[in-house]
Amino acid sequence: MYIPEILEGEARGRLRNLYHNIKNTLHLPLVSDVFRVLAHYPSFLTYALETSRSNLLSHHFELLSDQLRALPPPSPPLPQLPSFVTRRDLRGASAVLPVFHYGNAKLLLLTTAWYEALSERPIPGWQQEETFVPPGIPVTFPKNVPLLRTETAPPEVQRLLRQITDTHYGFAPPGDIRALALYPTFLAGAWQGVEGYLHTPWYRDQSRRLLHTAQTLARSLPYPLPLSPGRLQQVLSEREIASCLSIIAMYRSLLPKLILDTELMMGLLKQSTQTFWI
Repeated sequence: MYIPEILEGEARGRLRNLYHNIKNTLHLPLVSDVFRVLAHYPSFLTYALETSRSNLLSHHFELLSDQLRALPPPSPPLPQLPSFVTRRDLRGASAVLPVFHYGNAKLLLLTTAWYEALSERPIPGWQQEETFVPPGIPVTFPKNVPLLRTETAPPEVQRLLRQITDTHYGFAPPGDIRALALYPTFLAGAWQGVEGYLHTPWYRDQSRRLLHTAQTLARSLPYPLPLSPGRLQQVLSEREIASCLSIIAMYRSLLPKLILDTELMMGLLKQSTQTFWI
């Protein structure tokens, strides 16, 4: 369960400053997976974020992300969380799940815009006058979202992470799962509920719909995105460009699953908070 990344605590110098800017520009209290992996290519990551900043801070970007968050509920009713889920872990999950609910939609829109531009399907933009959202992290979010280091996790948590990764995510558990793994009884109980939906028509249809909708919405971004292979060839080798394209494509495919899983887990959590006080 491994994919090379540079964690926030390992970042130094310019990369540390870049991570700080990423969090404030995306209004998130953590640096998401795609950026931690792309940090091995700092020239690309810096350029891609600089060219995206106007769109990311625009009010229109928030409205487009809201459209990706507006998912219809699954047809079958959600089950109750198991009784072994502790109140401590319910409280922890209730603090971090809204962060991923908010952030993953923005990340899907951003990675799709990058994917389209780098596939030479330009993002032209449509206006130069736009209301901006000030950078910064909302006060309703935790100040930071720690991630479990999988190599130091207890054996039972490692087994759970391996099960989730093998079932769903491929290389390694994403940040969402590593954050929730710090609340292991919730993650174990919620995964039991989520797993039953993975092969349903609702899950497949919504995954496809999210990808298709993100592709359409990316063309509605207000500012041009001057990101293309030709421009990147001026600062990166062909091998580096190929690696960055692969990373973006991987996370673009992963993010619809994360959005759906978070939506299901929030539904399970909501039912539990209605059952007893956490």
